[in-house]
Amino acid sequence: MSLNTQFIHFSVFEFWALLLFCTVAALGGFYYAFRWLGRARLIEDAPTAKIRSAHQGYVELSGNARPMAGEPILAPLTGSACCWYRYRIEKSGDKNWRTVESETSDGLFLLEDETGHCLVDPEGAEVTPSDRSVWYGNTRYPLDRSPGRQRVQRTPLLKLLGVLNRQIGFSRYRYTEERIYPGDRLYAIGQFKSLDELDHRQSRADLTRSLLREWKRDRATLLGRFDLNGDGQIDHREWETARKAAQAQARLELAEQQSNLIENRLSAPDSSRQPFLLSTLEDFELVRRYRLKAFGAIALFFIAGGAAVWLLGQAFSH
Repeated sequence: MSLNTQFIHFSVFEFWALLLFCTVAALGGFYYAFRWLGRARLIEDAPTAKIRSAHQGYVELSGNARPMAGEPILAPLTGSACCWYRYRIEKSGDKNWRTVESETSDGLFLLEDETGHCLVDPEGAEVTPSDRSVWYGNTRYPLDRSPGRQRVQRTPLLKLLGVLNRQIGFSRYRYTEERIYPGDRLYAIGQFKSLDELDHRQSRADLTRSLLREWKRDRATLLGRFDLNGDGQIDHREWETARKAAQAQARLELAEQQSNLIENRLSAPDSSRQPFLLSTLEDFELVRRYRLKAFGAIALFFIAGGAAVWLLGQAFSH
């Protein structure tokens, strides 16, 4: 049956639904083609700065990912120590997979080059991680905590073969987890800011409030230290004494951290026109990926747009 013959049998609803689908697909292809070409051009044109000499504002940096001191960031599905993670749990339905749980890490970590280091706040970033794991199971959370790792450089064909080799048909859940590990080479472009005295004063204020909250939870200790008149209550004057003690302790703790103080921060720009990118790929590889995506989007624009024009032509001819 020819396309013209098939068109005659379309209902009014089917025609408008198909026309709408083709139009939206063409517009989406047009939008993403320019978006991804813009990303590629931006990476090509931006000079790479050193952390010590980087100017305030939108900059490109390159270095190694490092964890912050203190409690480590652990990827939820594998328990791997990392600097960043993203995971998704999907459940098999009648026709497709349905996402039942997902999360993207917003924990702070460090970017380090030969001149220094800066804090990275990954919230709002477009992240290309160093590797990913995709595996299957029959429980909501995976029993296998050590799945195979797939480097992001793997081609789509190799990824497809890896999926086909798994016993998908007997599994109810699919797990996907992506990670950036300590020591991974990291390309970043975003808003660079040197932390000034105002930021440090805010840190002291935050630590003071944290200490006061901790003391309030241990009421017996709080009364033992600051209930000066022994009435079993903390009045305004006694609370002021506790606040000053918390401020003094916060100053001491921050002074101890001064030698390791993070002086710079990289985060999402205020303007949506400036993307925030984090990638474990080299900049030239990232440019190649964006250009391939843009080529696919342009192809989608012409194919879907051509289909929409053909549908309108058939409608007017009949």
